[in-house]
Amino acid sequence: MVTAEIVGACLDTGNEAAWTAFVRHFQPLIASSVSRVARRYGAPSPALIDDLIQDTYLRLCKDNCRSLREFRAQHEESIFGYIKVVASSVALDHFRARSTHKRRAEIEDDGTSKEASQSSSAIEHSALIGEIDQRLAATETDRDRNIFWLYYRQGYTARDIASIPNLGLTQKGVESCIYRLTQSVRNTVAGSATGAGKGLPPQNTLGVMK
Repeated sequence: MVTAEIVGACLDTGNEAAWTAFVRHFQPLIASSVSRVARRYGAPSPALIDDLIQDTYLRLCKDNCRSLREFRAQHEESIFGYIKVVASSVALDHFRARSTHKRRAEIEDDGTSKEASQSSSAIEHSALIGEIDQRLAATETDRDRNIFWLYYRQGYTARDIASIPNLGLTQKGVESCIYRLTQSVRNTVAGSATGAGKGLPPQNTLGVMK
């Protein structure tokens, strides 16, 4: 059974056999995508990887598989690029949320544990990432937000991102999107900065922030 037939069977029937075939077909891609993101945050446990894989399936199945139903493939392999983006986004959202929770806990700490050992620059960096993501979530589409983080956090090049068919952008289109978002974020951060050097960090700096 070809890829289009596997996806179509899930959307048309939704029976157990159809979803078993779907999982068998896409599991390696989803697992490798979430693992790639997770490794940027340390050594992920197998249990966490499994959870993120399940979360990816839940997102794909959300609202009666709305995202899959609205997906328009440009060619047979387009769906692989789309599912890779979804899986990466699920993993990124998990670690962003964890970083936010950790930051809040450290702020509320009495100063005798983690906060005492964490440098102020690391705290500022973490806060900056949260500020950037809030800005993007409030003003940009999910597509453009994903492009921004694929570039700045996962280290994808504009060419890599443009090769994802469902995004519908050429390499120049991706570069233009990244430039526009970067300028917008720089202006926002610069407006709230209290000292020098609090503009948007370079790609590699964002990519290694834990």
